[in-house]
Amino acid sequence: MLRGGYPDRNVLLVTGAIMVAAAIFFWQLLAIIILAGTLAVILLPIHRQLTRVIHPGVSALLIATLVIVFVTTVISFTIAVFYTNSALIEEIIDTILLWLTTLGASGTPTVGESELNDWIMLQINSLTTWGVSLIYRAPRIVLDILIFLMALMAFLYKGEEIFTETISALPGRLSSGLREISKTVVDTLYAIYVVHVVTALITFLLAIPFFYVLGYDHILFYATIAAMFQLVPILGPSLLMLFLGIYAFSMGDYRGVALIGLVGYPVVCALPDLVFRPLIMGMRASINPLLMWIGFFGGLAIMGIIGFILGPLIIAFVVSGYMLLIRELQMAKKQEAPDTNEGS
Repeated sequence: MLRGGYPDRNVLLVTGAIMVAAAIFFWQLLAIIILAGTLAVILLPIHRQLTRVIHPGVSALLIATLVIVFVTTVISFTIAVFYTNSALIEEIIDTILLWLTTLGASGTPTVGESELNDWIMLQINSLTTWGVSLIYRAPRIVLDILIFLMALMAFLYKGEEIFTETISALPGRLSSGLREISKTVVDTLYAIYVVHVVTALITFLLAIPFFYVLGYDHILFYATIAAMFQLVPILGPSLLMLFLGIYAFSMGDYRGVALIGLVGYPVVCALPDLVFRPLIMGMRASINPLLMWIGFFGGLAIMGIIGFILGPLIIAFVVSGYMLLIRELQMAKKQEAPDTNEGS
């Protein structure tokens, strides 16, 4: 029942209580469901195209299946590359350790071999512990993946329809405000998913010819690490270049050091970040990059890996909400001005 053109307050309270109870009950799955919803927003244009020729339910199932195949392929490829090059990693570490030991013996101040060995063993033990925990959590991980797939299909199948119905049922100004917020959120999700993935792919393609010229073999291994590091905001593959620079210096390969500093960093690290990323970002308006970084690092610090997505998303809500509030306050101020003039 409507009262004065507004929904009944009791109905709103009951509906809100149901939503809050559902969020509390499914709290442990909330991050997975939100992740599926954000990914569905990005995949929605593909879903619209497919529904022109196939049933929407079939389209949602097909897209969800392709997402799992893509993610599984990327993870399997990365693991295979690291496994087949494990001897190379050990060789690089041993070379750097030997170089540091030699420097220490000559009296040059450097990091001690024992300290570096301890740090390396700590990282290996942490990785091993993490791997063992994954084995124990395998049933829960499988269940989470199934829930993610079902949520993704549900959002693709009915998400747009629910959003349209909700927006159309709201008052005019509130409806237009939420549409603006949704646009900012979509642009932010585009920046998170599409821009990062495309920039990482560009980094991978640029790294292949560079590492070929560098002449260290294992080109696919180095290019894969560079692409993975590109997914880390700000730092990017610069850490890889620093590590390889130390490795080249420890072998006395000054040509390699020069190539890494004069070609590797500008082309593989700086070019994707300073040229291609802004170019791709320019295709869709988004929030200030500095705020995006705050969202990335703040989300990672507070929420873990899922914070990489949710952090910038929350920042997008805050920024768009702030802009909407300022606009409403300015409109209210303009409406007050004529009343003030009439009173005088």
